[in-house]
Amino acid sequence: MKKLVIDNGLLLTDMKLVFNRRMLGLQRVLVDTGSGSTIVSIDLAEEIGVIAEENNMIYRISGVGGSEFVYSKTVDSVRIGDMQTKDFAIEIGAMNYGFDLEGKIGLDLLQRLKVVINVNKLTIESDW
Repeated sequence: MKKLVIDNGLLLTDMKLVFNRRMLGLQRVLVDTGSGSTIVSIDLAEEIGVIAEENNMIYRISGVGGSEFVYSKTVDSVRIGDMQTKDFAIEIGAMNYGFDLEGKIGLDLLQRLKVVINVNKLTIESDW
């Protein structure tokens, strides 16, 4: 089980990524059930070597807040509290939403981890 916080009306948690044996800890990650995909800030992803390469296709994603260009990378693992999945594709983008966010957890990761979100207790945990 992992605690969640509400900050300025946003449901936040932290998350860890591993890419080529390098770990990145993200502190302000939005839990976004309305987003289809999980996104990480390009500036932070580059710190552990997640960079766009020639064969990475850049594409536009759109949502309620607008649209942005991203590329996809498969990371070795993603961890939220004690929940973890391996070989998971995330999107990398600028994340210029007007909020101080380092990443966004989308429905793809929430489903993969089979999470249950309790907004009354402010917890997120796996239903496994």
